[in-house]
Parts: sequence; structure tokens; C-alpha cells
Amino acid sequence: MISMKKILKISAVYLGCVAAIAGGVYFSIAFYAQKTFYLDKKQWHPAEPETQHIDPTRLNKALDYVDTRLPTARSLLLLRNGKTVVEKYYWMGGPKATDYLHSLNLPLLQVLIGIAIDHQLIQGPEQPLSAFFQKHLTQTLSDGTASLTLSHLLRAQAPLLWGAGNPDYWDLFYAGDRIEASLRVIARQQTRNQPAINCAAAYLLSQVIEQVSGQSVFNFAYRYLFQPLGITTYAADDDDLPHDPMVGFQLKALDLAKIGYLLALEGAWDGQRIVSKEWVRWLFFKVPHAEFADTAGGSWVKATIRGHESLVVRGDGGQYLVLVPALHVVVVTTSTSLFALPQDNGHDRLLQLIIEAVLETSDTAGMVAKPELKSETESGQYTDRFAPNYIFSTPVPQDILDFFHQFAQDVVTKDTRRIAENYARAYDHSRDTFVSPSRLMFGGIAPHLEYVHITRIRIENNRAYLRGSLKFAYRTYAGSQGVFPLENLIKLKGRWRWLGLPEKTALLDRDDYFDAELSEEQQRFVDDCSGPLVGESSLFGNDCFAETFQLAEGGRELSGVHLHVTGVQRNGAAYRVQGYIEGSALGELRLPDDLHIVKENGVWKWYRRFKADRIKGIQNF
Repeated sequence: MISMKKILKISAVYLGCVAAIAGGVYFSIAFYAQKTFYLDKKQWHPAEPETQHIDPTRLNKALDYVDTRLPTARSLLLLRNGKTVVEKYYWMGGPKATDYLHSLNLPLLQVLIGIAIDHQLIQGPEQPLSAFFQKHLTQTLSDGTASLTLSHLLRAQAPLLWGAGNPDYWDLFYAGDRIEASLRVIARQQTRNQPAINCAAAYLLSQVIEQVSGQSVFNFAYRYLFQPLGITTYAADDDDLPHDPMVGFQLKALDLAKIGYLLALEGAWDGQRIVSKEWVRWLFFKVPHAEFADTAGGSWVKATIRGHESLVVRGDGGQYLVLVPALHVVVVTTSTSLFALPQDNGHDRLLQLIIEAVLETSDTAGMVAKPELKSETESGQYTDRFAPNYIFSTPVPQDILDFFHQFAQDVVTKDTRRIAENYARAYDHSRDTFVSPSRLMFGGIAPHLEYVHITRIRIENNRAYLRGSLKFAYRTYAGSQGVFPLENLIKLKGRWRWLGLPEKTALLDRDDYFDAELSEEQQRFVDDCSGPLVGESSLFGNDCFAETFQLAEGGRELSGVHLHVTGVQRNGAAYRVQGYIEGSALGELRLPDDLHIVKENGVWKWYRRFKADRIKGIQNF
């Protein structure tokens, strides 16, 4: 008979094994899965699509688009008639996950200013800023800013992309006097429309609220806006959430959707007036109309989506809040991107697909029979199965897109020779797999390319400086979920090729950095004889040199060097070699101007002070 002590011991071991397995499964899902759980449980007023006159088939097409073409998506919410029809989370997202609003802080602060006006803490939108920042406007800044009013902050419109010459957000964040720095940015708004305007306007509005209310903007928002809407994100101080007005708010996706629905109801919520109807109408009065391609960031614009006038506001990192009043629709999307995403990032196509699924009352009878609407513009030029998705934060030339498309097709073949054609000779194939996909590419098991996220690009002649990331189909060892940093390109013989990682930027700024394209025979000679050229001992001995070769500097030996051949020009029967020696104890040394390679008795040799009439045995090539 088994003793009770032994039974308890066996049970403890069994439970320990079960806990270990469960922990391992959780760890795998949390850290290695392609995406986190898709949570279909709707938190707030759930409803099925059919009950809200939404075509499930078309809606599924929109959801599939998020899965396959929006790799940075973090959440998607669709409300109609105050019901949650879609609540989906992706890529480390979830009902409790919060996201920085980025430029969406401004619309939130617009509502808070309206509430302050309703409580008679502020006179109105035309109240001058001097009433709140008198010291800064009279003593520090020029008299030209005295005419600025709250409306200048409330209606701020600016591009989201940081460009050359624009003051950076961090300049405002670390400014000794943030108010002064922000006022300077706003004062230049009429002459220099820059992304910093969004941050500066939001910060100044938060300071207005704090001055007139005597409390932090976060406490004011929770008391008068969040709490009535059932938003508990800032209910108590949380060290994980920002409480810096320059950083702004960090909310859940459902929180943002509720604020959108409040505006759709013109400020009313469950029979309670949160903000006056007059204020909401003022916010949307004279909102500029813009196509998606021209939409500025940070404040509301009117856009037409599938024939319906919509109100759209977007944040830097891919956060979108969309109201379609005629259809009683609110759409929210959030993104994991840390960079500003422009309009051609796929969200315009997603919104089109969603609105196609939303039927007007007269359309419900034909929910199944109605033919599918066709998109006016398909996303991307390529339609083949393995074409990568493109996410741009800056315009990208077509030939660069062609390169990525060709690269994606070559990767699918798993042909290392074909893949190698995408890399310049100077590319280092020996780097660690977790730093670069190069070794993965040449391992014969390369997974297909899923997306290309380009955040910055600068093209100078035959060089392309890139920033961003590549996402390959997930493999257990392929980096962090198959994501690798985007590398720089060089154009050789009319075709773009990989050159190296972004840390090579300092070298890329040199005009003579790029190694020349040599024939296989010439390249083999340079590889074998670059050491002897600088005095290193070699198994090849003097076979690398023509009979009359004279080594400069008395044959001084240079250790730890690398020879870069940047140009090869034909000079009669020989080829003049241009380049430099990198990494020597003497520093960087440029190759002699008269250095050539010639064929002597059918073998390539180094030669100097080339004169055709003095060389014997040189074969024309």
C-alpha cells in the first residue's frame, strides 16, 4: 500500500511538471509566436456584424487585409450604432495594452478645453495666449506672438514626418523652458509648417488646463472625461504610464474608440452631457478637406471614403480615429510603429474595405446578392503571392520597390546563386544571423519576405541610405520573429544591391568607399594578392608582381589591412586600379596613382609605372 507521503510527493512532482509545461507554452507564445492571441471577446456593447447591417463576407476581407498586409497593426475596433462589431488585437496587443497617442493627443486636448470652457474656466477659443503665458509673451518672445489665441493651438495642422531643418521633439522635451520653446514653434507656424507644431500645441494646451484647473491635465481628464466614459486607464497613478504633459496620454484602443463615439454623439453620453454640443460643432466647423495623400497630422480633416464624408485624425505611429457620421461608424486602429507612417501605409485601403462592408439601411436586403465593390486603387503594384508588403514613412522611388520585389522573388527560389546577385561584392556575408539576414539567405533555407518597412531613405547618385526593417516568415532561429534591420543599397551596373547595415553610414558618406565590380578572375586575383601588395607574407610569394614592380615605401609591411578597389579603368593592355588600404597602423593609405594590374604569361600581376613599350609578355585582354 502506497503511503500518503509518497502520494503527495508524486502529486507534487506531477503538478510541477504540468506547471513547467504550461510555463514553457506561455513563454513560447509570448516571445516567439508570430502574433498574440486574437481575442474575439468584445468588452463593450458587443454585437454581431449582421445585427448592425454589416456584410460579414466583406468584413472578413478587411480583417484578412490586416492579417496579411498591415504587419505593424496592434488593434482594430469597429463601432456601429454604439455597438462593438469588431475588437481585434495583434502583435503583443490586447484589451489591457496601451499605446502612445502620438499626435492624437491634440484631439483629446481639444475635448478637454471644451470641458474647461463649459465649466467657465476659460472664456473661449479666441482668448489670447497672453492670458495664460503673459510672462513668456511679453518678456521673452517677440511682439508678433501677442495676437496668438487658443484657436491657433486647437486648429494646429502639421505634417507628421520629421524632415531636415525641423526642430526635433526631443529639443522641446529637454528644453529648459518648455513653454518658451513651444511658443517659439507655434509663432513660426505661419512661415514654417513643421511636425513640432503638433507636440508644441498639445503641450501648451495641457499647460492651459493645468493653470485654470489647478490640477494636472491627467487628473482633470480622468475626473471630467475618462470617468464618465468608463475609462479607468488613468484612474490611479501608475508608474508604467506617462504623467508628463510633453509625452501626453497613453490609452487603450477601446478608450480611444469611446472618445470617438462621444464626439459622434456630439458630446452626450448615457444621458449625461460631457461636453457641449456647440463645442463639438465648433471643433468640426471649417475642418479642412483633404485627400488621404495630403492629410496632415495631429488634428481633424474631412476625407471621402467610398463616397461617404468622414472625419479622420491620425497620430505619428499609425494611430487612426475615424468617424463616418452618415453610417454611424467609428473606427480605431493602433500600431506598433515608433515612426510616423504616411498615408500610403495601407490604412487607407483598410478603411475602404471596412466602409464597403458597412451597408446602409436600404442595402440590407441585398446583403448577400449585392456584387462586391471594386477598389479604385489596389495597394501596391505587384499582385503575386510572394510580393512583400510595403510600409513607407517617406516616398520611395519605383526602382527601389523593384529591387525589393526582385529580392523577394529570388528568396523564394532558395537558389543561393540567384540570391547572391542581390548583394554587392563588398557585402560581408559572415555576420551573425541575429544581426543580419545574410547568412540566413545563403543557408539554402531562406524564408520568404513578408514586409519591408522603410522609415527613412536618402538617395545620392548610386547610393541609397535606408532605415527601417525587413520581416521574413518566422523561423525558430531567424532573429527576433524574423525581423532584421534594413540595410543600405548601392547601384552597380544599373541594378540596386545590398551593401551593408546602417552603422556603415560614416563610410557611405565617402565617395570612394564602394568597391568596384570586378570580373571573377580579377576579384580572385585581388583577394589572393592584396596582402603581398602591402608586404604581408603569402604562399603566393612574388607571383603577385610583375618583374619590374617596385613596392613603395621600401616594402614596409602593413598588418591588419584590407584593400578596397573602388575603380578599374582600362589603360591599353592593362588596367589602372584605384582604391585605398584600410585599417593599417599608418592609417588609411590611398593606392598609388600608377598602380595597374596586367596579365603576364596569362597570369594577373601587380605593376607600377606602366609603360606599354617596356612591358613584355603582357596579353591584351
